[in-house]
Amino acid sequence: MANLDRINAELQRQISEIIRTEVKNPRVKGILTVTEVRTTADLKYAKVYISYYGNEEDKEGTFEALKASAGFIRNCLKDRVKIRMLPALQIIPDETLVKALDLYKKIEEATKDLPPVDDEDL
Repeated sequence: MANLDRINAELQRQISEIIRTEVKNPRVKGILTVTEVRTTADLKYAKVYISYYGNEEDKEGTFEALKASAGFIRNCLKDRVKIRMLPALQIIPDETLVKALDLYKKIEEATKDLPPVDDEDL
């Protein structure tokens, strides 16, 4: 499993660099972060989780452009990563940060009427 973790980390690093420097699609906007890469054990497929920060109106177009660029990104990886089989890439929007923020807001809303807790009460 450690070998697969190293492959995932290297793919994450290289894909991030390729998106930043090589992908020239004008529909790719906002701040993008490759948050995680999960490669199958047989190295045939890799799920690439990308978080997006920017204008919500551009988000859908950005991910459509990234999905359309998956073959290009994979082709760029051939020169950068030396493994026997380069996985097919599946671009997936990472909504973890958005969900965490929503959960935080819900907790804040639910607890706003509760009295403050003193450290002595703990």
